[in-house]
Amino acid sequence: MLTVGDKFPLFELTACVDLDPEKAFAQIDHKSYEGKWKVYFAWPKDSE
Repeated sequence: MLTVGDKFPLFELTACVDLDPEKAFAQIDHKSYEGKWKVYFAWPKDSE
């Protein structure tokens, strides 16, 4: 588990980025939104 001050690991994933069904999903990685605050949620069982 990461705690305050820990560096987030490098990653590449499909993210839900919009409410419009045509633009809902996009590929993002650790460089996306650089310099901005981010919140990541994950539900591991969703990929099964």
